Amino acid sequence: MSDLDSKIQEKARRVDMDICRRIDITAKLCDVAQQRNSEDMSKMFNVSPARKERKAVSDEENSEMDAEPSTSEEEVPGSLNITDEMKRMLNQLRETFEIDDDCDSLTWEENEETLLLWEDFANYNMPYTLADSQDGSLGSLIDETESLFKTREQEYQETIGQIEMELATAKSDMNRHLHEYMEMCSMKRGLDVQMETCRRMIKGGRNSPSVSSVASSDSGNTDEIQDEISDKDAEADQSKSGPI
Repeated sequence: MSDLDSKIQEKARRVDMDICRRIDITAKLCDVAQQRNSEDMSKMFNVSPARKERKAVSDEENSEMDAEPSTSEEEVPGSLNITDEMKRMLNQLRETFEIDDDCDSLTWEENEETLLLWEDFANYNMPYTLADSQDGSLGSLIDETESLFKTREQEYQETIGQIEMELATAKSDMNRHLHEYMEMCSMKRGLDVQMETCRRMIKGGRNSPSVSSVASSDSGNTDEIQDEISDKDAEADQSKSGPI
């Protein structure tokens, strides 16, 4: 660990020295550029009186035509001188600070020392991983909620189907019981009529002279009535036992 710390400190020191050298070189180049600009401006001010004398001797048109090539001829050597001076100053700076031409001092070289430094920045990807995990958990929660709603909806549909089936069964049972009740009511009315007829016949038989004939007729009527009652009772029992 101590060797690693020493290597890291040495690498950081080299980077700081390279940055300082680069800043010094930039400052020197700026100074040289300002100096060249000031010299060019002074030359321009010195050349302007000569141009005025030329304008006084010749016409205005001839002076303008002559001035353009002269300025171009003077500017070309000036620019060449500036370029040469810049090159010369750059070479002096390189010789002074021992800067290599093949590579830049601020270039990052991939080697074992630099690769060890990247391990410190591995934790900067944590927010993105946390965001991805949060998105995944949110998506799973949404899926679980949707599946829960679907299962509950299916259960509700099944419950509704069962209730509808029970209602249909109860309705059919009520109709069957109503039909049986109507039949029993009709049977009761028939029995009431027969009993009333029997009472009248009995009362009339007591008052009639031929008691024997009336008794025989009454006996025949009672037998018929009893047969009808037994038949209706049998039918009622069959109707009750059949649907159940």
